[in-house]
Amino acid sequence: MRRVSADRAATPPEDAPRPIRVLVVEDSHLIAWLLRRWIEEEPGLELAGAAKNGEEAPALAAKTRPDVVLLDIEMPVMDGLQALPLILDACPSARVLMVSALTQRNAQMTFEALSRGAADYLAKPEPANGGSSSPRFRDELVAKIKAVAQSTVRSSQRFGDASRLGPDGSIAQLRPFSMVVPRLVTIGSSTGGPNALTNLLTPLRNALHRVPVLITQHMPSVFTAALAERIQEVTGLPAKEGEDGEALRPGHIYLAPGERHMVLAPGDKPTISINDAPPLNFHRPSVDLLFESAAGVYGAGVLAVVLTGMGSDGTSGAKAIVEKGGNVLVQDKCSSVVWGMPAAVLEAGLASAEGPPLRLAETMRMLLQGERL
Repeated sequence: MRRVSADRAATPPEDAPRPIRVLVVEDSHLIAWLLRRWIEEEPGLELAGAAKNGEEAPALAAKTRPDVVLLDIEMPVMDGLQALPLILDACPSARVLMVSALTQRNAQMTFEALSRGAADYLAKPEPANGGSSSPRFRDELVAKIKAVAQSTVRSSQRFGDASRLGPDGSIAQLRPFSMVVPRLVTIGSSTGGPNALTNLLTPLRNALHRVPVLITQHMPSVFTAALAERIQEVTGLPAKEGEDGEALRPGHIYLAPGERHMVLAPGDKPTISINDAPPLNFHRPSVDLLFESAAGVYGAGVLAVVLTGMGSDGTSGAKAIVEKGGNVLVQDKCSSVVWGMPAAVLEAGLASAEGPPLRLAETMRMLLQGERL
């Protein structure tokens, strides 16, 4: 059998894409070892370096210039929240993924980190679910590293154009707006969603008192409760996890509990239904299920928004809303951490507007007030 020299084997083809360089900042020897091993084993990834606490990380980031930093929350000497701004100052191009244990305190610190510039987060699984060595955790870690590394600052397009480029480069047409005044707002989000949600909802605090708001954000249960608290804090509106059998109230914001589906049940007074049905297209909670149930109950009175996230969850639900005469808005590529879910809706020709959260908020305000667009 012909042998290949080590130098030749280590040299990638000239047209091969540059590997994604990852810096690991983690105090646990076991978890750090697992993260390093997974990065080294995964094609397309490269270990840039490893630090055992937040104090070491900024200098190492400046030296190694990573594309992605995996930053633990709780560490000795300096924790992840303290280290985050120093890392971003040392290497502004790096995308930081917070790695957090499933505790209420860590969830709150994670959301604070997201507000300070972290791109997204990754929850460490509990020991009962295989702990940090679980295959699911590995797969999610690799997927998120690749997703956030590919999202770079892009030149924004003028809001209000009659068309947009879809993910495949083809022209994606925007639909005309339905002029039915919305009676319900539904929102779907995933990777990068917490910041997008607060940016979208904060300017709408005075416009949402007429309608209930239902949100499906892909995240674990401990995190959804903390996210509801944060949304209530920035909007001043009551926000909580939805409860089974709960009647909808205007001016209230309901989040799907982590790892459970939230849908609407019809009736004289529509109510929330929470269930543990199997994941739909790998997602529980599912944006599609929420949107489809909303279309069935509120028809043309649904205003839906699809924000940043991997995959295509929300596309079939958006189709159901459009078929009933409702409106669907999507986040643009420039402002998305990962332009997957909004891109799928746009490419399917289901969106009436595309833009960053603040511009979408203005469009929502006008629709809620019955203004013509």
